[in-house]
Parts: sequence; C-alpha cells; structure tokens
Amino acid sequence: MPREVKVAIVGCGGIASAHAERLRKIEGVTLKAFVDIDESRAKSFVERFGGKHYNTVESLLKNESIDAIYVTTPPFARGEEIIAIEKGIATFFEKPVALTMEKAKEILSVVRKSGIINSVGYMWRYLDTSSIAKEEIRKNGPTALVIGQYIDPFWFPPKHWWLYKDKGGGQVVEQSTHVFDLARYLEGDVSWVYAEIDNLIAKNFIYQDMTSEDSSAVVLRFKSKAIGVIVSSCVSQNTFSGTFLRFITREAVVEHFCHAKTLRIYGNNRIQEIRSNVDPYFEEDKVFIEAVRTGDINNIKSDFEDATKTLGVTIAANEAARTGRAISVE
Repeated sequence: MPREVKVAIVGCGGIASAHAERLRKIEGVTLKAFVDIDESRAKSFVERFGGKHYNTVESLLKNESIDAIYVTTPPFARGEEIIAIEKGIATFFEKPVALTMEKAKEILSVVRKSGIINSVGYMWRYLDTSSIAKEEIRKNGPTALVIGQYIDPFWFPPKHWWLYKDKGGGQVVEQSTHVFDLARYLEGDVSWVYAEIDNLIAKNFIYQDMTSEDSSAVVLRFKSKAIGVIVSSCVSQNTFSGTFLRFITREAVVEHFCHAKTLRIYGNNRIQEIRSNVDPYFEEDKVFIEAVRTGDINNIKSDFEDATKTLGVTIAANEAARTGRAISVE
C-alpha cells in the first residue's frame, strides 16, 4: 500500500471536478477538503468526494493537516494559495498561473523560496504523442514554420468570469494558452510576438457586456528562428471545432492534434498516424502525486517557473494587439 497523500482542492469549479474524479482513482490519495468562497459549491464537492469544506485557505490550514493542494480558482483569484506555499505544502496550479506577470512573479518568488514540489496543469505535455512529436521535430529539424489552431464552441453561461478580460485575461491568456504552451514545449521559447485580437461576433450576438475576445491571430518568432502563427476562435457553434499544432521541418511535417490525441507524421512518401489512449489529466495528476509521495520531480513536465514563460508569451500577445506593434517576450 503506497503512503497516503492528503489533498485539498481550492476552487470548486469544472476543472476541480475533473481533477477530483481522477485523484480518487489513484491509490493512496485521500481528498481531505474542498475550499470555495461559495459554501454551497464546496459542500457539493464534499457530498460527491467526501472530506470537509472551508471558505478560506487560512481556515483549511488551521483545521487540516494536508500534503498537497490543487489551486483551481479562476485567474483573478490567484494568490490565495501563497499562505499554503509558505508552509511548504506541495502545490498543483491550474493554468494560467496568474492574471498578470506581476502576480506570477510574486507567487514564483514564494515557490522558489519554499522549495515546494509544484506542477502546472498543461496536460497535453503528458500525452505520449507529445513525447513522440518532440523527438520527431528534433531529428527532422530545423523547423521553419509552426502553425497552431484552437477553435472551440461557445459554451459560457451568462456572467461567467471567462467573459470578462479583467477576470480571465482574455482568449489567448486563458483558453488557447494550451496551444501556446505545447508550441513552447515542442519547439522552444519565443523571442517576440505580434497579434490581432478582437471580439467580432460574441459581443454583438451573444453577450453585449462581454469584454474577452472571441477571435485572435498571433505571429511568433521562436528563439530557434522558426516562425509561428496561432489562430483561435470560440464562436464555432454546432459547426466545427479542433485544436492542432503543425511543424514544418526540414525532413518531415509533424501534426499534433491536441484534443483528438492523434499524431500524424508526413515523411518521404509515407504518412504515419499514431493514436493515444492516454488520459492526460490522469497522467499529470498521477505524476504530481508520485512526486509528492517520493520527492522525485523528474517526471513533472510543467512547473510554475516554466508555466510563467507561457503566461509571458500570451500577455505579450495581448500587449501587441493593444499597441499594434511587435512585443519582446519577457
């Protein structure tokens, strides 16, 4: 029987439910508590998963002894977990790690000082197809062009925090951040970005008070010298949706279909397709719990410091769209 790992989840929304469902399948994990300012939400999680409910991280720490916390609050609420980090509690952060670079740096400083085991929820890194793609890009490179897409149906209910840029950060910071992160993971860091980002349909036809964007096109220059472009939209309802990254390299074209968990490699007169059966959410949770249990962080594929770099790319895209000029990535 593996050593027990006692876990608390802070922020009881949809992604918290996804993690809780998987965590309870991992042997040795005990879901001790759920924290949310909305007591009814926390109570609903207790009814489903057991444990106790609290409305602040402070009250949680006063009453429970825990080994790890999951931070699944909306981006505008990030920072409440600092008190737990300072106590040396291992922390799993959902993406994006903060709403601003200033807040991300504040949390990162505490993470570094405490030396905690930490991980960030960029789940596509944990697909076996991602590992294969990385090797194929390396051996067939260099890369000339990276093409990315995040097209998603519009599903947000009225007054959802995602609709407001001051709460979620906008489309590239909160939603298509996954594509930006996987592009960084597979091709490397970004030097500068230029972007056009706007709300052309949703604000006029769905929610007039919406301040987040519904469409974006971001041009990137990677430090490898590769050129990139990532397009996003969230207004494709009952028509088409899909996420992918395509790498045009010297010897091959590598296509990573993210949500579809499929990899396609175009070589000299051949096409190879690989399908993954891996649940990336389960994999990232399993790796984090094992790191907490053993102290071995070698299998964690995204930590807070690296995820801050992805945030930097998307915030630079917002700044590029606002100013109409290319922005160097911090």
